[in-house]
Amino acid sequence: MKFRNSITCLLVLALLVNSCSKKGGTNPPPPPPSTPPGCATNTAPAAGSFITNASSTMTFSWTAVSGATGYDVYLGTSAATASVIASNVSGTSYNFPVPATPLSDTYYWYVAPKNATGTTTGCTSTATSFTYAVIQAPLPFGYYVVGYVPSYRSITSMPDVKFRMTNVVVYAFYAVNSSGTLTAPTAPSSTLSAVATKARANNAKIFLGINDGAAGNFKNMAATATGRNNFIKDVMNTVRANNLDGVDMDWEFPSTSDGTDATFTLLMKELSDSLHRDARYYLSCAITAGKYAGGFRDAIRNEIFPYVDFFNVMAYDDFSTDPLQQYRHHSDYTLATVCLNYWLNTRGMPAAKCVLGIPVYGRPSGMTQTGNIVTYNGVLTQGGNSQFDSAMVTTTATPTPFKVYYNGQYTTKRKAKLAKDIANGVMFWENGQDAMDNNSLLKAACDTVGRSY
Repeated sequence: MKFRNSITCLLVLALLVNSCSKKGGTNPPPPPPSTPPGCATNTAPAAGSFITNASSTMTFSWTAVSGATGYDVYLGTSAATASVIASNVSGTSYNFPVPATPLSDTYYWYVAPKNATGTTTGCTSTATSFTYAVIQAPLPFGYYVVGYVPSYRSITSMPDVKFRMTNVVVYAFYAVNSSGTLTAPTAPSSTLSAVATKARANNAKIFLGINDGAAGNFKNMAATATGRNNFIKDVMNTVRANNLDGVDMDWEFPSTSDGTDATFTLLMKELSDSLHRDARYYLSCAITAGKYAGGFRDAIRNEIFPYVDFFNVMAYDDFSTDPLQQYRHHSDYTLATVCLNYWLNTRGMPAAKCVLGIPVYGRPSGMTQTGNIVTYNGVLTQGGNSQFDSAMVTTTATPTPFKVYYNGQYTTKRKAKLAKDIANGVMFWENGQDAMDNNSLLKAACDTVGRSY
């Protein structure tokens, strides 16, 4: 009896040993899960982030969940209506083609982990959102005729036809203050609201002109990402609040000598992205004439060409204090050809974005730029001829007459045709200095290029 029991024990032991050797260990297999795993946490895209249409695909990623053997990824314009865009993803990320949409849209997404028991429910509460931002320039509108209207000019003195002659009116200027935000001009003769109303009534687009309120304000604001971001937020708020069509940046003279060429480039790219969201607002920029090499000219980098809708080339104020050269026209036709040749051919600026600046004032060459400017209308009042480009005039600044060089209708017509042939528009500084009758330089330009008004 004892022998039989011993044999039985040995057989049982042998079976156990054989079983363990086949399974490779002594631990029993884990029981199957009794419930689905918990919800995952979204990691990218970050909640509230922006994805631009420059990206072709985006990556969704999330935290791993214990017990999950796969994940279903949900996407939609709301958490409640999101649908599965990927099922049974084995890892914790998924690449998804960015959907092409005509306008920016906000999407919500979340992940539902799963295992053999089933898919986790209730994970809509973990949904986060991102905005797919469509960044593209608004449509161009042909040959540009840009006219500045300074705040100190009374628009009641400018007839409606002066606004109809332009298709872009720039209100000049809001300034960058020491805090890096905008300040409206003090005690203006014409407010932004009044100029905008008159522009729109005459089918002209209205831009907000921005310049440096004091030396260094542009530079200090643009020096940091935070400064640029705060400035752009204020610009966008002002544009939206006044129902404007765009912004004209008149930093004018960033320089390679102090690094503002780099920060100016960053500022223009970032401002462009905000203005061009959903192709809503335009961005123009006043730039140096380009005749003379140096830090000011080189600060306008080619990389900003795609971000700006058109450039107002300030082809004027070319003068010399050399007594042997002092009687030189400050904005003759040759200067226009030199400037356009530089920006279009040497630098490769797109012709569709190049606008030639024309002065609506005369300057006595050989004198300093401070003062001594005579408006075109003033030149005519003091005996100048609208068909010629120089006149003898007397001012209180100089006791004897001196020669003032200015653009009459003849030169303006030649420049307007040149800008039509090889560029895409003309810009006038500024509307209030023009003659308000048939001697108008704006009229001469429009008649030359066939712009009706």
